[in-house]
Amino acid sequence: MKSDFDDFLTPPSPETVYFAEVIDSDDEILFADETTEEKLSESWKILVVDDEAQVHTATEISLRKFVFENKSLTFINAYSAREAKQLIQENPDVAIILLDVIMETDDAGLNFVKYVREVLGNHLVRIILRTGQPGQVPEKSIIINYDINDYKTKTELTTSKLYTTILTALRSFSLSQSLQAEIERREQVEKALRLSEEKEHQKSVALDHFVQELQETQLQLVQSEKMSSLGQLVAGVAHEINNPVNFIYGNLSHANDYIKELINMVNLYQRYYPQPEAEIIHEIEDGELPFIIDDLPKLLSSMQLGIERIRNIVHSLRNFSRLDETEIKSVDIHEGINSTLMILQHRLKAKSDRPAINVIKDYGALPLVNCYAGQLNQVFMNLLANAIDALEERLSRERGDGAVFHPHILIRTEVVPGNSHDNISSDSRILITIADNGLGMTETVRAKLFTPFFTTKPIGKGTGMGLSISRKILIEKHCGQLECISQPQQGTQFIIELPTICRCTKSAAVATA
Repeated sequence: MKSDFDDFLTPPSPETVYFAEVIDSDDEILFADETTEEKLSESWKILVVDDEAQVHTATEISLRKFVFENKSLTFINAYSAREAKQLIQENPDVAIILLDVIMETDDAGLNFVKYVREVLGNHLVRIILRTGQPGQVPEKSIIINYDINDYKTKTELTTSKLYTTILTALRSFSLSQSLQAEIERREQVEKALRLSEEKEHQKSVALDHFVQELQETQLQLVQSEKMSSLGQLVAGVAHEINNPVNFIYGNLSHANDYIKELINMVNLYQRYYPQPEAEIIHEIEDGELPFIIDDLPKLLSSMQLGIERIRNIVHSLRNFSRLDETEIKSVDIHEGINSTLMILQHRLKAKSDRPAINVIKDYGALPLVNCYAGQLNQVFMNLLANAIDALEERLSRERGDGAVFHPHILIRTEVVPGNSHDNISSDSRILITIADNGLGMTETVRAKLFTPFFTTKPIGKGTGMGLSISRKILIEKHCGQLECISQPQQGTQFIIELPTICRCTKSAAVATA
């Protein structure tokens, strides 16, 4: 029985030349580059898939001197589609596949085409189908349904046509390879450009962040310097006032005793000498001695209260002047709050255009807290001053409306015990709530409240750094938190949270030591 390859080896007609050994040298020059005896270092890989060994032999003989772009051909032979799958995996750089259709099955070659294109995703390799039974595998159907580059019958593949087919396929493969390399190069360039742009963007963001931090630091330094200067001034004034005040306070008790003795002596004289001389009677009546005897103890008592008031103010000033201290100390939180209220007393009092602001103290039993006392007082000052500003703003808006508004500030302190979960216990915390019944604020304003330089106050009245600095002091210096809860017309409350055992201050104390 005659095979497909028998037709391929039939005697040549005048118009047809089949193999390299039967064509003259001129025909070879027409279809391939001239070669030298020197072996070429690079080659194109050609995968020949056919179940007939004669086809492999004939193909290699026909193309043994083929050279394209100074590269010869290297043949890889597979005798079944199954073997071809293994070889194409091992040689992904195959340039051309010369593929028989009918091998171990009638559609083995076509299934191999799908495997290469769909499973391996290799769309670069040129696939040339060769069949000896074109009627069984119609060309039109194959070209439409399968991703192949050429379709030939074995009988039409003369040596010349095989040269032409391979040359065309290699040109296409080389061009596609170049295009793919160019695409990959451009993708790498684009990727590098994107990375460069991303780096520049990150640098820009980092620079903006650095500038913002620099501005914050500068303002904080100015603020700290101001508060330090204020602390030094207050401490100096308090010291100068303290000496004469202590002198007066220390002598008041003695003056009170002496005056009591003198009044007692006068009373004895009146008892044993009821009829004094006329001149003495005249002086008693003219000097209103009974009134003096009755009012003098009251006057001394009033002086006592006044001097005690002055002493309390001086004590508060000295306590508030801790702003320039940098050491960690165990302090009474309530003492710091009361000292701050004393400093702000002039803003809490009633004025001609508004009532007094009532301060409600709901103090719990707090332990002494290791902290930077001066900085914590600065936080209390900022929060209480903001509460007073909010109440004054509401009073100014509602003035003349006829509505009765009673401004107040609530200060609550409490200890919240730690939680025990999964055998892990957390430390207890101190909560300090400063709430006012002012106008409150919108969610938009509340979200920006701790942003540096953000303020809703008129120009010149606020820097927008008070709350930002306060939050930074609590978080970075005391391992604490500062939270704001507010709604329009519902007032505002700031909640300070401090740990009873602060890890930040501990580490800072160790570093200082």
